Amino acid sequence: MSRGYSTLDRRQLLRIFGALTAAGVTGSLAAACGADSEDGVQVSGLTIRIGLVFPSSGPYARIGADIERGFRLFLDNNDNRLGPHNVDLRTADEGETAESALAAVTSLADQGVVAIAGIANPDALPMIALEVQNRQLPLVNAHAAPGTLTNALFVWRVGAVLGDSGRAMADYAIRQGSRAYVMWDTTSSGAAEAERFRISFSDMGGTVLNDPNAIVSNADYRTPGLDNLQARLNEADDLNADTIFAAFTGTEAQQVLEAYRASRLTIPLLGTASLTETVDLAALGTQLPERVYTSMYYAADLDNDANRRFVTEYHRAHGTQPSGYAMAAYDCGAVLSRAFGLVPDDPTGAQVNRALSQLGQIDSPRGTWTFNINRSPQQKWYLRRLGYDGMVPSNLLDADLLVVG
Repeated sequence: MSRGYSTLDRRQLLRIFGALTAAGVTGSLAAACGADSEDGVQVSGLTIRIGLVFPSSGPYARIGADIERGFRLFLDNNDNRLGPHNVDLRTADEGETAESALAAVTSLADQGVVAIAGIANPDALPMIALEVQNRQLPLVNAHAAPGTLTNALFVWRVGAVLGDSGRAMADYAIRQGSRAYVMWDTTSSGAAEAERFRISFSDMGGTVLNDPNAIVSNADYRTPGLDNLQARLNEADDLNADTIFAAFTGTEAQQVLEAYRASRLTIPLLGTASLTETVDLAALGTQLPERVYTSMYYAADLDNDANRRFVTEYHRAHGTQPSGYAMAAYDCGAVLSRAFGLVPDDPTGAQVNRALSQLGQIDSPRGTWTFNINRSPQQKWYLRRLGYDGMVPSNLLDADLLVVG
């Protein structure tokens, strides 16, 4: 059998289905998320318009595909309802720029949607935050948001805040040694994660070897991107780095993984989830690079009932394991469903926004989490190791990291 990305390992399937049988569930996620009439929610008969925005091209395209899959899965497994209401789902292509993402949100608002989910590009959120606030229209963000959006009253982050992944990984890196080398791509998310890692690692007494204030052999290695990639890896080795932190997305992430494997370095490669979740792992061939670890608020092999059901249904629909981005989009549906359940009669955007602040703890495939005062998730982060679950390339749960939020 080839080591493909598109199938779950037989042992994993047996583990999942065995747990479902023992729990006496049917495979539907509706009961777990509180949107089914069997849980006491009466179907209203009202149809509400909901917007979903995700990119089909550009550096965040793979994340966009997962956002669509995760959100649609929630609707499919909840009889196309959010709370008691039927859903008329309207989608819009986010495009590759902040301006095109804003245009997508505006077009959906003009269609009369009562809430919007999605958005993969963090750079788009500051402009979008002003638009949805003016429209009194809640946006539930499925990927990552800048930490500066603390006063965005109609933006709810279900994924993460930029920098949280770097902060969580710094706590692990310092335990591996006090010397780290940092690389990042040209996206704002890559820069934010690298900077947060640098600050957190330094605050814990570590030394970032290519910090702007450190002495390195070539100033070009302090810049973002893929230039001199192999030379950068070699320099990390020459400088006796204990770890390398890499914040890359998409095709650039794949190039980093391939170069790291070719370098035969024994220095652990640490990164954000995008380092391994925005690439086709099967394209790496039959030999994955070793010693690759990522930080994320989700792993597909988390051992809880909600996750076992989610992984089963996701694989049934798509023949593959879910990413953290798909899970976050699924949770977008879950929190909106609970919020709509708190709003009587024909809901308005302002009413739904208020209801989102009343949700309290949220049970999820990632574990229990909650919105903090800035409408961002307070949640546990996990260390994942790139490896095989049987024959399937996977991000395997390795250890708990920090609670961030």
